[in-house]
Amino acid sequence: MEIDLLEKTVNELMHKFGAGNHKPGSGSAAAFQGMVSAKLISTVISLTGDEKRRHLYSHCIIQLLEYFDEIENRIYPKLAELFVSDSIQFDKTIKSRIARDNEEDEFIKNQLRRQALEDLKISINIPFEIALLCKELAEIASYVFDNGFKSARGDSQVGLSGSVSAISGCIAIIRLNVLSFNSDEYEYTKHVVNQVNKLDDDYKKLNQLIDTKVEVLKEEFNKKIPLFEGVNQIIKKHKATSGFEIEDCVRDLQILIWENKHLIWKINPPKSHLEILQPDVIFKKVLGYDYISSSSYGVHTDNDNSLEVAGIIDQPNKIVAISNIYPDNVKKFTAAHELGHAILHKQSILHRDIPSDFIETKGKRDKVEFEADKFATYFLMPTKWVNIEFESRFGKDIFIIDEDSSFKFGGRRVSDLTTECKDLRGLSRKLSSSESFDGKHFNSLSKTFNVSIEAMAIRLEELNLLKF
Repeated sequence: MEIDLLEKTVNELMHKFGAGNHKPGSGSAAAFQGMVSAKLISTVISLTGDEKRRHLYSHCIIQLLEYFDEIENRIYPKLAELFVSDSIQFDKTIKSRIARDNEEDEFIKNQLRRQALEDLKISINIPFEIALLCKELAEIASYVFDNGFKSARGDSQVGLSGSVSAISGCIAIIRLNVLSFNSDEYEYTKHVVNQVNKLDDDYKKLNQLIDTKVEVLKEEFNKKIPLFEGVNQIIKKHKATSGFEIEDCVRDLQILIWENKHLIWKINPPKSHLEILQPDVIFKKVLGYDYISSSSYGVHTDNDNSLEVAGIIDQPNKIVAISNIYPDNVKKFTAAHELGHAILHKQSILHRDIPSDFIETKGKRDKVEFEADKFATYFLMPTKWVNIEFESRFGKDIFIIDEDSSFKFGGRRVSDLTTECKDLRGLSRKLSSSESFDGKHFNSLSKTFNVSIEAMAIRLEELNLLKF
């Protein structure tokens, strides 16, 4: 039986542990806990070292891989060996005790008693070995929890807790078994007790370590509470009222996102307010939506035809889908439009069938769609930051074509610039697309906000930043 113990299925092993026999016993159970913990820790290291995420852990991947080799090539095989040997050895100890108890000859009985105690010493050494290996595992698990794949910290924590639990079990086994010795073995028992006391100190420290890791996860969630509460308050406020100020809603959302940027972008958080204008990230990391981007999407119309749309949102199922057949600025505006639906509107399923990145004014617009477009405009081109970026390029005053401004456009004359622009929209397009003014070179406003020249031009006019 002992030879093929490791070949048993989990159900067969559980049956053996619960069958009321002495083998496999508590020592084997402690070793088994260590084996499970070892594999959990190895799994987390393997996930960390996966090609798609290895670069995120470049600071620790070498150490983690060294730990992996230690576990797979030394610690786990030794625990597996001890799992079997404890069962074999404790079986010998029990048989020695049975033979001792059944022997009537006092001289032979004494010999068997001495033999049983010698067998018990070996049985004591095995949990010591198991405990020391599990101590190593616990220390590795702690490092893996702190540095390995963050989403697998449940496995790391169970690996840590299982290892420490195995140590606790080994301590109990050793303290129980040492009770069988009398004063004639005092020096031996004194040595064992000293060793187990040291092991007990290690166990207590590791047990405290377990609590600190659980506390880390608790604190991480607590840090998210203001974000979760904030976004839910915004949604409840603006979905429950009519005649609301859409720009106020957008501003509240952007302030909340900025204040919690380190939670949303755990790696390389935004350094400027413009970098948070990512509707796809907000869908995924804040609202909990599945964000899908594919070639095209169609919805059924009343006359049983299919209408291709730029984007669609399914609020009950938390799915948003954006067609990727359009330019980046159109995709971004569409995503921001759908974000507007998620925040402002109660309808279950809504779609945007206009592939543009500005508010379409031709024809009669549905009120809900118009509001979502306004939300996207305010989200992608916030009043404050458009004003700041405009001022940094063209000055504080309302821009007009005069001798000074014309000259700053490369020494142009007023008549030349007026002829080029023709009207207000022409001038706003000029300002939206220009990459130099008054001897300074910069990214154009349309590129800075990642919108089309037309969308940027319309926004400049809305904010009364120029006259013609």
